[in-house]
Order: sequence, then structure tokens, then C-alpha cells
Amino acid sequence: MDMLPLRGPSGLVPDRSPPLPAAAFGTARIIRGHDESVHGTTVRRDFGDVTITLVTGEAHEALRPGRYIRPDSGESLRVFRALAGEIHVHQDGRRGQASGPQIICCDSSRPYRLVLPRPFHLVEVLLPHRHLGMSAGDTAKLTATGWCGRMGAGALLSQLLAGLHDHGTEIHSAVDRVGATVAGLTAAVLADRLRHVAAEDEVARHDLMLAIQGHIRARLSDPELTPQAVAEQHNISLRYLQRIFQEHGTSPARWIRDERLARCRSELRDPRLEHLPVGVIGERSGLYQASHFSRLFRDRYGLTPRGYRTMREPVPT
Repeated sequence: MDMLPLRGPSGLVPDRSPPLPAAAFGTARIIRGHDESVHGTTVRRDFGDVTITLVTGEAHEALRPGRYIRPDSGESLRVFRALAGEIHVHQDGRRGQASGPQIICCDSSRPYRLVLPRPFHLVEVLLPHRHLGMSAGDTAKLTATGWCGRMGAGALLSQLLAGLHDHGTEIHSAVDRVGATVAGLTAAVLADRLRHVAAEDEVARHDLMLAIQGHIRARLSDPELTPQAVAEQHNISLRYLQRIFQEHGTSPARWIRDERLARCRSELRDPRLEHLPVGVIGERSGLYQASHFSRLFRDRYGLTPRGYRTMREPVPT
């Protein structure tokens, strides 16, 4: 976790604060008067594959040109909630703004421009597309448009983001599950928004994808969980199942494997489960051969399961 303390009771940062890193806005080039430094602070926390960042700073712009985007960099949605100031997003031929409890988003897989016209304090959530059941084509219908944060699922998400600002650093166990909660609620808000702007068949395909993902997550420990079994459960052909996953840049088998590994990673980080041997952690998510589990985990995260467990941050006493 990258930590720079937020400063001042109002959340606004004095001029002597350090320059904001480019990573504060998704490897964007930050512009303010073209040759001036932009001052501010960031607090970043990973909740599994979901990243929460608090950013405080002066008025400025952040630009993500196409040349900054690598084909292998992954696709993620950046969801913003302003705590002070306002956020303007330019993407996909639209320009939208949000302030107060409103929510707005942009997609890191395409060029965008953020404009913060006055001193600001915001919460940003970075969510991989795979957690949302959405393709880049789906998100292109939702970016740069402010969403109401005062009613329904939008209000719940807005309040959750504000709560993460206040209490996110106090969470020390089951952090991956917190991330899954944020991702699930964001997916619900996005699904509701998509119904207003997408064709009926696109909405149906998105709903099917969310149902399939939920079905898989609920059965990760089942050694008989296969793409064929998933297709049969949802009364579709294996070929159609593969096609809808292909729209998301993956396959059913790869998605099942990645979800199993993500669940294992969460449990390896959970101090309440440190009494369980590493092999048992793998079995709880359907990875039954210890050597196979260790190899897959190392390929995915760069460490063996045992090594990852020893790297876990100690819980403050």
C-alpha cells in the first residue's frame, strides 16, 4: 500500500505538498499550466484485485493518451466519487461531470481526459472488467456520464465509497471480500445503468454473464466444475459459453482458474485461516494437487502460496 497522509481538516492540500504521481490517475499525464507541478497526496489500498485510492489536490487536468495504453495492460473501470470539488470526465465522445454523492467513471483501456477545475478530494475505485461481467463495448455506453448517488443501488455505492474513505485503512482481514463487495455493488449499479442505454439482447447477455460468474464463484470447491457443466447448468451450448467469455478476452476455463486462485490468495491473507496448511487452502477452492496449485499460484502472482502467506502484512495490535 502506498501511503501519503491526507492533510488538513478540510481535505485540501497546502502548496508545499509533494507532486501527485502519474499513477494517481491511471498512468495519465498530468497537466497544469503545461510546465507546473501538481501538488497533492494519495492514499492507495488494494482489496484483492480492487484498488481504492484517495486523492487530494489542486485544480488540474489529467490526460491519458492512446500511446500510454498497452494492449497487455488489462482493462479496468475507474469509478470516481467526489468528497470535495467536482470531477469532469471526457471519453467516448461524451463529457460528463459529478459532484457530491454523484458517481462517474472512465475506462482505462481507452483514452480519456479528467478535469478537476478547483481543489478536490475524491475516492477512486479501480475494478477489472472481469469483476463486472462487462466488455469494453459495454463500458463505452456508460463512461463520462454522472450517475445519481441519492437513491437505489447508486446511493448504496456512493455511501460505501465515502465509508471506505473514513474506515478503509482500519480493515486488516478478509480484504479480498471487501473488494468483492465493492465490485458486486458496482456491477449492480452498472447493470441498472446499462438497461437504459443498451439494446435488449446486450442487456440479456450481460445478465447471463453475471449469473454465470455468480454460479462459478459459489462452486469453486467443486472438482467437477467445468465449462461443460456450467454451460449445461445455464441451458446454453459450450460454444456459446466460450463466445461470451471471449468477448471479455478470456475463456471459461481460464476464468474458473483465475477465480480459484483469487479465492486462495484471499484465504492465504486471512489471519483467521493461518492454521490451515497451504494444501488445504488450495483444496477449499478446487485445486487438489499441491504441486499443481503451487505452480499455478506462482505463475499468477510471482510467489508460491507459502511465500505469499509469509509476505502478508501483520495485523496491528
